[in-house]
Amino acid sequence: MNPISSSKKNFNASFSSFNFDSSFENRLGPYLAGLIEGDGHIYTPSLLRDLKGRKIVPSIEIAFDIKDLLLFEKIKEVLGGGYITLRKNNQSGRLFIKKRTILLKLIRLINGYMRTPKIEALHRLIDWFNNEKGSDFIIKKSEDLSSLNSNSWLSGFLEADGNFYLNWKLSKSKKFDFLIPTNIIYYLRLSQRQMYTRKVNSQISESNLNIMARIGYMLNTKVIEIERNRNEYLEKAYLIRTDKIESKDLMFAYLNKYPLFGYKRFALLNLEKIHELVRSKEHKTMKGKLKLIEYTSYMKYNSSIHKWEHLNIFYIN
Repeated sequence: MNPISSSKKNFNASFSSFNFDSSFENRLGPYLAGLIEGDGHIYTPSLLRDLKGRKIVPSIEIAFDIKDLLLFEKIKEVLGGGYITLRKNNQSGRLFIKKRTILLKLIRLINGYMRTPKIEALHRLIDWFNNEKGSDFIIKKSEDLSSLNSNSWLSGFLEADGNFYLNWKLSKSKKFDFLIPTNIIYYLRLSQRQMYTRKVNSQISESNLNIMARIGYMLNTKVIEIERNRNEYLEKAYLIRTDKIESKDLMFAYLNKYPLFGYKRFALLNLEKIHELVRSKEHKTMKGKLKLIEYTSYMKYNSSIHKWEHLNIFYIN
């Protein structure tokens, strides 16, 4: 299958002080790598000190929707440090990792699991630590080319940049004496800028097509080129949607193995129930119709309804 559609213009490190359990690292590391490659920023100072002689420190920060505050408090707890700030509008926040020991821990976790051009930012950060006097040498691991089905990277990436869509309507039926749900449209939507760039270095410009094509191939769907208006510019992006039943099956199978932990988890769980209703055609019965209405109401996040007990098993075993 050609993963690109043109139909819309359509087309090792020495970290002896850290004692990680390998199964923990192999699950948490890819997840955090995907999360950072989706909504993270890796900052490496170009200078060691500012004009006042103060030391400039590197950092990794991850942006999040306010609905995911509990998840990011959990990530902070698991890492053993960091601090969270919320924007004035209280709609979003950021997790900052600056403390040296925690930052080195995070580097070890994600090193070897990056899959996008943003790996160059991690390598710059590793170079910064390797140039520090007294630091342990960190080997820069290359891009992870293993199967996307082999670890939790895509789960973290979707946590950052994926979303779930659902729409349907009620129509008269010739067979039944009640309105039945029709035109049920639902899918995972994932988009990504076409190019990875750095404002301070115009020479760095790499395409995100490779990773999007790999995701599209895994989910048996196409990558589409789109354009979207931003405040002051037109952004070109790649888009993936799980429109086909087979694509939805593959999506649910993966996310049952490597689950989401943020607020999108609740949409996913109810969308999977809707998927089973549609596959069995139960939605055409009165009982199934009522289930569809119920599951649809639970798709939208509601802090008074949705509980976060799943965070108790957030990659801690």
